[in-house]
Amino acid sequence: MIKKVINKKVPLAVLRDAQVKVDEVMGMLAPYCTAQSSPEREAMIRKGPEFFKFMELSCRLAVENSDLISGFTESAVLGKDCSIVRELWIFIAKLNQLKNNIYDMEIAAGSPVLQAALAFYQTVKIAARRDIPGARLIYEELKPTRPSGRRKQQRIKNSRIARID
Repeated sequence: MIKKVINKKVPLAVLRDAQVKVDEVMGMLAPYCTAQSSPEREAMIRKGPEFFKFMELSCRLAVENSDLISGFTESAVLGKDCSIVRELWIFIAKLNQLKNNIYDMEIAAGSPVLQAALAFYQTVKIAARRDIPGARLIYEELKPTRPSGRRKQQRIKNSRIARID
């Protein structure tokens, strides 16, 4: 079943208020954030949603069975860190949902604007060919910024090649 998306225009004031709140959250978390270099990230154990249950259960069981923990691991630290990771996972999930929702709003709002911009570009291009005053200047200004569409064509071509293999 296809669900029709209704695009409600977000008032600029609401967007600006939301951006202020995002800045506030970033400011709150800035003292705790650490930027990792690529080699540092590569050296760390990768984890995804599928490992969270394992990690959480292991932490709980380690705290309950501290006699089985190796000498270089502290059960109190393990339990505390696991709680922090749990809260970060929840926070990240909410942020990802928000990011996806905002991205969908941007696509819904941007698509008709881009269609209108492309139509304007084509009109200006035709007007420039016909030497209509002012059109050539506008065309020359727009031309270098217009997306070529070649990336989409290349992706289509690559997907066809991938299907053949």
